[in-house]
Amino acid sequence: METNIQQSETALKDQELKPHQPLIISPEGKAYLISTAKWSSFIAIVGIVLIVFTLISGIFTLFLSAVVGEYQDFDLIQYFPATIYIVGITNIIFSVICFFPFYYLFLFSSKIKKGMANDNQEYLNEGLKNVKKASKFTGILTIISLTLLLLFIPVLIFSIGMIQALAGGITF
Repeated sequence: METNIQQSETALKDQELKPHQPLIISPEGKAYLISTAKWSSFIAIVGIVLIVFTLISGIFTLFLSAVVGEYQDFDLIQYFPATIYIVGITNIIFSVICFFPFYYLFLFSSKIKKGMANDNQEYLNEGLKNVKKASKFTGILTIISLTLLLLFIPVLIFSIGMIQALAGGITF
């Protein structure tokens, strides 16, 4: 009896390792993909709308900085004249970088919906390729962000020490 079980387990493992067998999506798996595509579409649309608002605020900030620069009554402008420009440019750069994962997520959702509705393998493959792109882009962006954060911590500690030394040893 046990040898039959072991033989059937070995046969199942051999079947799992063969890459030339076609992948069959069960109705339950199809329902999960459709549900994931709907939620991905919602997340992508909301993300793109928020990115558009961020982009508009960055452009508005750049235009506003030109107007505010003419008035020297603002204390912030007198001491840090480039601050408003930096905020505007940062918003624009942030918008451009963050657009791509949401765009790929939207492509994923639309291709998966088409693929599931028409039982089309090409749309399914394209959708999965786009979710791979979104995941890869987000992963690389996360690695870059964590690296910059780790580089920023020593600079922050050094800056706090310099401020404390310049202030005459006042503790915070």
